[in-house]
Amino acid sequence: MINGRKIVALCTCRIYEPQEFVFISEFSRMLRENGYYLFIYALNSEMGNSGEVVPETAVFDLIPYEKIDSIVIMDEKIKSREIVGRIVDRAHNANVPVVVIDGKYDNVSQVVFDYASGFEDVVRHMIEYHKVRRPHLMAGKKGNVFSDERIEVFKRVIEDNGISFEDDMLSYGDFWAIPARAAATELLKREKLPDAIICANDIMAINVCDIFQGSGVKVPGDVLVSGFDGIEEGFWSKPAITTATCDSFMLASAAMETVDRAVAGEKDVVKSVRPSFVANESCGCPKCSQVTFSATKGLNNNFYHHQDDIHDMQLIASKIMLGKDLINCVHYLKDNLARHACVVVKDACFEQENNLFFEEPATDTMTVYYDSYADNDKPFPYDPQIIVPHLEEIMERGEPLIFNALEYMEKCPGFVAYFFPKVELIEFNQTPNLTNCFGMGIGGYAINKYQKYLREKIERMYKYDALTGLNNRMAFISKYEELLKDPSNYGKKVTIFVADLNGLKKINDSFGHLAGDKAIATVAMALKKACPSDAICVRIGGDEMLAFILGDHQCDNVIPDVEAILEKESLSLEIRVSASIGTYTAVFEKDMDINKLIAIADAQMYKMKRNRK
Repeated sequence: MINGRKIVALCTCRIYEPQEFVFISEFSRMLRENGYYLFIYALNSEMGNSGEVVPETAVFDLIPYEKIDSIVIMDEKIKSREIVGRIVDRAHNANVPVVVIDGKYDNVSQVVFDYASGFEDVVRHMIEYHKVRRPHLMAGKKGNVFSDERIEVFKRVIEDNGISFEDDMLSYGDFWAIPARAAATELLKREKLPDAIICANDIMAINVCDIFQGSGVKVPGDVLVSGFDGIEEGFWSKPAITTATCDSFMLASAAMETVDRAVAGEKDVVKSVRPSFVANESCGCPKCSQVTFSATKGLNNNFYHHQDDIHDMQLIASKIMLGKDLINCVHYLKDNLARHACVVVKDACFEQENNLFFEEPATDTMTVYYDSYADNDKPFPYDPQIIVPHLEEIMERGEPLIFNALEYMEKCPGFVAYFFPKVELIEFNQTPNLTNCFGMGIGGYAINKYQKYLREKIERMYKYDALTGLNNRMAFISKYEELLKDPSNYGKKVTIFVADLNGLKKINDSFGHLAGDKAIATVAMALKKACPSDAICVRIGGDEMLAFILGDHQCDNVIPDVEAILEKESLSLEIRVSASIGTYTAVFEKDMDINKLIAIADAQMYKMKRNRK
């Protein structure tokens, strides 16, 4: 319960499909009237029969089990026993009652469609009303429980009407278009066609009609066709399909009753809903004028304007990807397309060393990247305990809160919550496009930043010595050549310092090579610190370093400053670190030989080293 209101979490898929939309809008209205508030956790794409777990299923990990009063799962929409089973187990552990629609699990309440009775209504209409004597059943998948049930119904009804079942009365269309078209093509090869094709779902019926009519067979003139499950496309096709529809209004009412009883403490409630038979053109009946569902009222001119928005979203995603920083990106979302959204992103997206898309995240913290309620564009830390910012204000509106998981490169970088002021098909239809826009934009931005970090890291490895952090010889030559190309440098004073660590062999022999490396790094640090900030400091090799200073700088203190720094560092290192340093000053010229300057400074350095000995 939140703010004194009971919370129902609905787990489903593709909320923008007309039947699903009608169910949600009615279910939400009924919940609201009974003192509940609805959270929707939705996938935007079906996982399919493979049951492969996709990144966007992470949306179900957002369910706040400690705050909800019941959870409703659309099993046939999600299509993964593994995912649904995980939700059920978590709910049981939190003592939250579960209602599963169109699926069977232990210790849950159920809302089930009486598919057998609904399909029987279709078959009896074809056999008994239209007096069909040579029927053919196009079943679903072999071994599928729903398909096998419909085969048994078909056999029973034709037997009741004195028709003996023969093996050639049965084919399989796998509940889908391509297999159904192949099966229909095989039927056309027969010398005598069946006088009716009874299909186990509407998709197969639509495609059977298409194949038959494309071959000159009239539907329903030569062959009658029926389907089952009442999808919207069946009412729009030519001919419109005879079917039995799983009525969304009846389903919403049954789900509401079951939730209420489960929350009240009843265990394992089972509520049955019988599909409603709809006669239509494909069997020779008049066209059904039910077209149908109230969702259709949302298909107005605004719908087509929303299609144009997809192009705008692609532009927004591109701008986010190329943004300079997060704040720079956020303002691209502040337009009509995202006026009712909150986008939350995992901080690991922007980690330099452990980027989410390539490594296991080092942190599970998140940031509110964009919030349409916020007064400014600045992202702020996300608190999982509040579900979403401004939750109380959102719940006051009464319309459901919709959650989608972001997805990019097979990872889930966060989630987006939608809070529309009205339940409209147009808005629901845009959620997958918006979610994809956010996911692509944020994911692309994170990858671009990570690639920039890697480029800079590689560049540092290329330019800088790993031990000392000074430029390496190759980088120095490159920078020197750039200076030679600029005529404004000619005639300027140039000073070279060459430094060499004293007694490296003795340090290595007495204290080990790690101590020797530390001594080399200390000399490099001292040289860089003593020189002007624009000096080019280089590790030439081994324990020898170079400083190249262009311009009218006062360099008289460089050597004494290096010696003072080394004296101080030696106290903490407990190793005597000193260096011999040679220097030479000249005028920078176009044809100046840098090697000669270095050689002169080098000779001065060796002279100093000999004097020390």
